Amino acid sequence: MLRRACRVRAVPYKHAGYDGHMDSTLLASVPGPVLDIGRQLHERGRDVVLVGGAVRDALLEAVSADWDLVTDAAADEVRDVAMRTDRVRSLYDVGKRFGTLGIALEDGGTLEVSRYRPEALPAASLGERFAADAALRDFTVNAIGVDLATGALLDPVGGQSDLARRLLRAPAAPHERFAEDPLRVIRAARFVAELGFELEAATRDALRDAASALARVAPERVREELTRLLVAPFAPEGLRVMHESGALAAALPEVAALDGVTQPTFHDLDVLAHTIQAVGLAPATPVLRWATLLHDVGKAATRTVQLGGRIRFFGHAQEGARIAAEIVARLRFSAAEAAAIMHLVEVHMRFGEIDFANPRSVDRAVRKLDLRLDEAAEEPLVSAEDAVALTLADFGATAHRDQAPALREVLEGAIAASRVRGTHRPVVSPITGADIMRAFGLAEEPAVGVAKGAVEDAIERGDLESDDVEGAYVVAGAALQAFGGGVAGAEADPREEGHGDLAESYRVRQVLMGLVSLVVIVALLLLVILGVWRSVPREREAPPSPVRMAGLDVPA
Repeated sequence: MLRRACRVRAVPYKHAGYDGHMDSTLLASVPGPVLDIGRQLHERGRDVVLVGGAVRDALLEAVSADWDLVTDAAADEVRDVAMRTDRVRSLYDVGKRFGTLGIALEDGGTLEVSRYRPEALPAASLGERFAADAALRDFTVNAIGVDLATGALLDPVGGQSDLARRLLRAPAAPHERFAEDPLRVIRAARFVAELGFELEAATRDALRDAASALARVAPERVREELTRLLVAPFAPEGLRVMHESGALAAALPEVAALDGVTQPTFHDLDVLAHTIQAVGLAPATPVLRWATLLHDVGKAATRTVQLGGRIRFFGHAQEGARIAAEIVARLRFSAAEAAAIMHLVEVHMRFGEIDFANPRSVDRAVRKLDLRLDEAAEEPLVSAEDAVALTLADFGATAHRDQAPALREVLEGAIAASRVRGTHRPVVSPITGADIMRAFGLAEEPAVGVAKGAVEDAIERGDLESDDVEGAYVVAGAALQAFGGGVAGAEADPREEGHGDLAESYRVRQVLMGLVSLVVIVALLLLVILGVWRSVPREREAPPSPVRMAGLDVPA
């Protein structure tokens, strides 16, 4: 754990970019490996300047786990030094354009070492070289340096003054700075989100001109910047900067399209403004913030106006999940993150469909809201509690936001009671997909999942005990017969495949199936009809069931 960065004493400007000396307590907070690498480079006659977020955060009395050095040494020389340094876990290339080497530290945190820009290298002194390099950095508050050899504070572009004014300003010519790397447009919004600073006027204007160039930025870089923005303390302000600059339309056109999409009177904001406000209310985790950003992304495509002027968004959660799938694929999220985000978008209206007076209905919903990619996983990838958090953020950005505390009490109480009843454990079928394939002579195909799902549904409904293997095969067989008008192999005798005891038990089960299959099929058909009826889009502008249970005065 890094020690807390200590307060830095500001001193008057002197010469060549030097502003005096920092308190030695700041350097005491720098991790040992960073100081060791700096010392070794200095002993080789190299400049070593601590720069960027670590210095900025120290001046703001904040903690940093990421460190940046700038030097006149080439990347190969830095690599040689880093490999000789203790408590360095690994090295990796960050950007060949600027000769940046990434260094992962054993105790946590990272160090990136970059070479001065080519324009800065010919300068005669460290102060002049750093001043030339600082003028080419993204923002003045990130261009304050500390000479590790002397402790001298370097501020050639007025970063300290902008910190005091809480102003985000690009040094020199802003248009040139953003043209060098269009991702800086999103970085500007991200720093607004992290620091709560205002944008300087010329910098704000330059953002608008550079936003369209984001199309040529690698999607992974866009995703990482957006994620850091979304989890920041002032995320809504950052999103507004993105929208005003055109960066939102360039990076997430599906979200930008929500601007001006009006909603029913349950809301007092259009869809984009509602979404931005909801993001700030969601817990600051990447998955929940992304899911909140995308939860209503399907509304632009599904908006209809009925006779009498009533606005509806039939099926917007399902359409939103489809659009979210395209977005997470485009931005190259991991499979787990993508699944989690899509799941939350798809189920964000689900609490309006639960009968909260019926514990079995609640338990069934809770298990459906828990998402496990691995059946054996103890903890879900996404939980019903996460769905509650998204629902509360969604509700808190409506015209009835003052009633959110009562809704929270209802939802969290219902989930907690359900957990006590055992829903923290997933429903486990007594037979596996492999068992079903062997017993019914099936290859790996969708019908196997249908059969297994039917068994799990029967257990959830209380119609089948979780250890009833014989009954599970009966339900699976009936589901296979009903699936698509019948599945090849569903009635075959698996003894022909030489499955031993399993085949013999199956022969007995077939007799039972012959007696009960008709009843089971009729029951399944009724369930299918009920499921189809329930799946017909029935838009709810708010989750009505929990609202009514809370005694909230919300119009229908």
